[in-house]
Amino acid sequence: MDIELLGPMAVRREDGTVATPSAPKRRALLGALAARLNQPVGAEELIELVWDGAAPPTARAALQGHVAALRQQLDDPRLVLGTRGGGYVLEGDADRVDLVRFKTLCGRAGLMVPDATARPGTDDPAVPLLRAALDLWRGPALADCGSALLRERTLPYLTDLRLRALDRLAQGLVLAGRGGELVAELTEAVDAHPSRQPLAARLVECLEQAGRGLEARERFEQAVARLSGPPGPELRQAGEQLARHTPPDRRFVGRAAELARLHEALAVSARTARPILVTGPAGVGKTGLVRYWAAQRFPEGVLHADLRGSAPDGPRRPDDVLAGFLADLGVAPEAVPAGLEERAARYRGLLADRRILILLDDAASYRQLAPLLPDRPAATSTALGPVTVVTSRDRLRELLLHEDALVLPLGPLEAEDARDLLARGLGPDRPADDPETAAELADLAERCDRLPLALRLASARLAARPDWSPGDLTAELADEQTGLAALAGLGAARGPIGVGAALDRTYRTLPPAAARLFTLLGLHPGAEIDTGTAAALADLRPAAARALLTVLDAVHLLAETTPGRYTRRELVRRYAAGQAAALDCEERSGALDRLIAHYLELTAPWAGEDGEEAEGGRLPAAWFRREESALRAVVLRAEQYGRTRAAWQLAHRISLLYERADERPGEQGGRDRAHWRTVAEIGLRAAHADRDDAALARLGTDLAVLHVRRAAHRTALEHLDTAVAAADRAGGAVLRHHCRSRVAAALVRAGQHDRAVPLLTDLVAAARTPAAGHLLVRALTDLAEALVLGGAPDRALAHADEAVRTVTARTERGRTDAAPTAGGRPDGVEAVLATHSRARALHALGRREAALSSARLAVALGRTVGDAAVEARSHGLLADLLFELGRSVEGAEARGQEQALTAAER
Repeated sequence: MDIELLGPMAVRREDGTVATPSAPKRRALLGALAARLNQPVGAEELIELVWDGAAPPTARAALQGHVAALRQQLDDPRLVLGTRGGGYVLEGDADRVDLVRFKTLCGRAGLMVPDATARPGTDDPAVPLLRAALDLWRGPALADCGSALLRERTLPYLTDLRLRALDRLAQGLVLAGRGGELVAELTEAVDAHPSRQPLAARLVECLEQAGRGLEARERFEQAVARLSGPPGPELRQAGEQLARHTPPDRRFVGRAAELARLHEALAVSARTARPILVTGPAGVGKTGLVRYWAAQRFPEGVLHADLRGSAPDGPRRPDDVLAGFLADLGVAPEAVPAGLEERAARYRGLLADRRILILLDDAASYRQLAPLLPDRPAATSTALGPVTVVTSRDRLRELLLHEDALVLPLGPLEAEDARDLLARGLGPDRPADDPETAAELADLAERCDRLPLALRLASARLAARPDWSPGDLTAELADEQTGLAALAGLGAARGPIGVGAALDRTYRTLPPAAARLFTLLGLHPGAEIDTGTAAALADLRPAAARALLTVLDAVHLLAETTPGRYTRRELVRRYAAGQAAALDCEERSGALDRLIAHYLELTAPWAGEDGEEAEGGRLPAAWFRREESALRAVVLRAEQYGRTRAAWQLAHRISLLYERADERPGEQGGRDRAHWRTVAEIGLRAAHADRDDAALARLGTDLAVLHVRRAAHRTALEHLDTAVAAADRAGGAVLRHHCRSRVAAALVRAGQHDRAVPLLTDLVAAARTPAAGHLLVRALTDLAEALVLGGAPDRALAHADEAVRTVTARTERGRTDAAPTAGGRPDGVEAVLATHSRARALHALGRREAALSSARLAVALGRTVGDAAVEARSHGLLADLLFELGRSVEGAEARGQEQALTAAER
């Protein structure tokens, strides 16, 4: 026979039939005796309990009658109701009474010991005992027991013991990763006992472990809202743990490759304890990526610490972090060691051979990290240990050096993922897949540098402004002065949020010298910066500038793309420009003057004394492609700050570079010509402001050449006339010659031979005078080229022969004009180009072998002049002639030489 008190009171025989006393007072008597099985209960106490404190004078006699009746009803020899002293006792096996069995199981689980806690990292033997104990409950204890007083005296202790058992079981199941099993029971218990903070904390933990993060957060907020004061330690710790174990972000997109690399690194790290370093710039989503990954790989949670390496009040001290970790690992506050080394040793001992993730977020340095890293496993160990993931804006080279960290650099999102993240702000009534909206989203994503932080802020802004299109926000972000402010907000807990605030935190970690350089780089308008330019801006030696650039690269304010060359994101450039705007006028002006002087020095070899492009000294074309936007902006800055001479000088030199770039196949002519025009017009305004006729001649010629390329020939000739008049006022015959020569060459390239030949004929006539004799070979050569293309090869050959004879005679006389003088070209280069013209004229006349001989001579001469471009043109001419003659093998060889030289020059 079993007596059940943990629910509606019942007595059951072995066959399952019910033998519960029907009389309430007999139930009360049996309940009082069964609750104290094997313990005597005085008659006076029994009377009080059975009659609920209102016993009649005949109660003692009535009690005896009830006892006699119960003895007859309890027909199980294993339950005996006897008399003991002045009272009664129910004797029997503890398993016969569920309440007594419950207390026994709780005792065996250690619950009767004060402050009993789960043992982390082991198979907790208390879990099955407590599970069996709690399974005995069928509802409210002693329901329908016949005595309110018995319930009043028994229930508080029983309820407390039950809730303690539930709490203790929850601890064990959470540590075993099975917290989700207890959610239903905990929910019922918390709803019934809302003031029990530890129980609410366990429910939060179990919900979170069950993957029900939203419910966990709601339950935590409800529990805190009920309090009149601050949360207790258990509930506070559950809230902190909930924040660490943020469920997968529904806004998370993309990163498939990075997640795969994290998974690959996980296997290595678990075997070797090598930390995984996720590094990248502010706002790139390092913490979000790791938390998303951890939520899937470590559903039981992580040890997480925000090291606050970039925070204004950071970085955190390692000993404080260790104290928190030890508490998370079950160490009582009074048992936490005092010193850093002792805490680290205790921490590492608790981590040994445990499968746990340690997330060290926003690390400042290796020095901060070193005490927080687990021990390396023994060489013979095969056990999988803890995995450490570090996130940092710093590249933490010391961590790589000392710990052989596995590095995962994190960059911007892929374009499609960035667009998808933005599209979430549009809402269901604004489809993102129509072509116009999709294009606007793509532009907005690029304006945000495809950084998750910027994209989410932009998405939120779109959501808050349903009448705005993505294009409207793009236009707002494009404002140089206020664009960053559109990606900002105010956080509830940690102050301002946004791209600017994130960059502020990085900027504040810089040493003063590096911060000064970063600020001065805000005056540079380009996306790419080399060591020389940085050194010029900051007035530093290149070695010192390189060291500071390395510091900026380490925290991802710059990125070194090739040795000595750095790139930066547009949002970083905007932020740096804002810092530079706060410089005093003298320092800002001095830095700008140094920047302008630097570019003038770099471009000086490309322009001769009289304004034409000089042969030799040509840097690769790739340099101009990289620097074009910066050069264009520096010209504008020079004009704006009143540096008119520097503005027109630099504008003219850049125009020569645009002209050369426009000749190359595959260049973006339309866009570059618009930029070319902008630069040349700025230069022309500066030349007018400087009242320099020579400058007006050069910039006017630049615009004339540009308009020839645009096929605006009337406008081109108007600019040429103005330029020639300015050259006349400047008193420069050579300058006049070069103005007309450049425009004539542009007309030839444009196929306007009938317009070019009269100009070139005049130039030849002018070059026959003693003052301009050194220009004769160039003039004859250019005229011969134009005549060949214009269909007059006989006249062309005559001029080409004269050019060859003239340059040969000059060389034979031993003249020293080989270096550029007064804008002329070296004799060697002129000899090669004259020979080119002769070969083309011979070929046009049908004298193929003679043309081939001249072309071979041009190749031989080209090898001696040291100009890869000229040598490449010689090989190209030879290849053309060989292919014309059907000698394709030799032609292919010559073409290969041409292509190799062209690639080398670029």
